[in-house]
Amino acid sequence: MQFKAILANREPYRKFLILVGISLILAVISSTIGLLVAQLITGISIFGNASALSNLNNPEVILALKITQLFSAIGTFLLPPLIAAYLFSDNVADYIGAAKKISVLQIILAIILLICIQPFVNWMSMVNQGIKMPDWIENMLNSPGGSAQKIGEALMKGNGMMELLLSLVIISIIPAISEELIFRGVIQKLFIDLSRNKHFGIILTAILFSARHMDIAGFLPRFALGAILGYMYLWSGSIYLSIVAHFTNNLLAFLMELGQKNNMLSFNPDHLGIVQGQEMVLGASIFLTWSLLFLLRKISIANK
Repeated sequence: MQFKAILANREPYRKFLILVGISLILAVISSTIGLLVAQLITGISIFGNASALSNLNNPEVILALKITQLFSAIGTFLLPPLIAAYLFSDNVADYIGAAKKISVLQIILAIILLICIQPFVNWMSMVNQGIKMPDWIENMLNSPGGSAQKIGEALMKGNGMMELLLSLVIISIIPAISEELIFRGVIQKLFIDLSRNKHFGIILTAILFSARHMDIAGFLPRFALGAILGYMYLWSGSIYLSIVAHFTNNLLAFLMELGQKNNMLSFNPDHLGIVQGQEMVLGASIFLTWSLLFLLRKISIANK
């Protein structure tokens, strides 16, 4: 039986539900496989032991978390959009935006943009923290006890270059590729088709993108990042541009966290542009961000 493009004529909302179903099924399978591999490598008895991975000061637990996180990310976000694209189209590369190349200039502008936007992101985070949301929304979007943040910090731990590279892959590279494929490559396309409005589709995708991180304190800056990534994909028609920008953002966060942990920074990057006396830094960040977005839009549309 030929499965390629077998669901091409289904309605956008049905395609979205199919994508969610595929993602949930593969999430369970990949997480189980990840736990099995982690148990085999580390020797930790994970199954049937709810507290097996709770000691975040144990190097073996950290390694087990990295392994399970890697498998989970691949199964939940990387494979589903590829399978969905195969079922929805007779040209997978074209469907997810992987057939269109980008120029070196687009790459450079995207990298500079994500560097320049950081003070503005800090300001949005500050505004976000001042917004009081209803308790039911905070409980829904925040992970219990801040466990996601604790695990994220734990994934940064490790001794030696190989463990550092593994952390880089798990925290920066895999999420940039997999999340762009599923959110911009498939979901944004479906939401635009469903709403018949490209701006609404991008905004709705950005909301879902931010909400899925289960962190209400960072919802606003992640929403803004999701919207920017969405427009980059729309303007260029290439998934590579949003992947480059997403990876740059993740890499900056990774390096800043690493620098703080090892006392290599003389300043707190989270305070850049929002402390007293740095109003010009914030103003420059906003001006450069919008200027670079305008330039990137112009160049991307011209090269599309």
